[in-house]
Amino acid sequence: MIGQDFRETGWQIAPNGVIPTQFQVFGERSSGTNYVKRILGRNTVMQPIEDLGWKHGFPQMTAIPAHVAVVCVVRDARDWSLSMHAKPWHCPPQMQVLEFAEFIRAPWATIADRKRYFPQVQALGGLGLPLQLDRDPLTGVPFANLYALRRAKLAALLSFYNRGCTVVFCRMENVIAAPQRFVTEVQAELGLASPEQDFRPIHKRLGSRFLPSVTPRPATPKAMPDADLDFMTTQLDSAQEALLGYGYT
Repeated sequence: MIGQDFRETGWQIAPNGVIPTQFQVFGERSSGTNYVKRILGRNTVMQPIEDLGWKHGFPQMTAIPAHVAVVCVVRDARDWSLSMHAKPWHCPPQMQVLEFAEFIRAPWATIADRKRYFPQVQALGGLGLPLQLDRDPLTGVPFANLYALRRAKLAALLSFYNRGCTVVFCRMENVIAAPQRFVTEVQAELGLASPEQDFRPIHKRLGSRFLPSVTPRPATPKAMPDADLDFMTTQLDSAQEALLGYGYT
């Protein structure tokens, strides 16, 4: 479980007793998953994998091998909301045309839009159909809005503490602010051998370029409008957010 010091440090490392040789990153879109994957992959002896399932989805793996560390990444809901609107990955055209205020209030809709991201679609078909990995895993019902999705995805990330695996839980903002210290503490807590090369920072933008399916798209606000911030705070689980060190008042 997340400790009280997480609010200050921005990361927590919970070993399972086996020194990991591989790791997989999980977290929502626009939460820094590519950055964290790259910074650990470049600066530790662990090798990144994607074998445990879609990194932006709910846990669906059959098992988590003892030598695999699960790395969970979260981000401030305000910046995350703006980024999700600016780059609405896997959203159908009817979502992509929405203004920000409409986007965050709309029932959450995504589709399996590109074969390269979804091996099952590549193998069996289903291109353009609803993205089941983004629906409520128990009921199959689409989430009521972006923040219902966030509540469920954060709960899913926190569930890794109950799954018997090594967990590295971190806030995107803190890792970006102190990447070398983050890597050093991960190495120490997990008992990893030090890599031969010096620390290698990341300077360029990561992730694939978002290609909208509609043009032009509505502009994303530079900051969260007050009315939308008020709506967001009514939709979030304030206790869950506070546990992760976030507050929005």
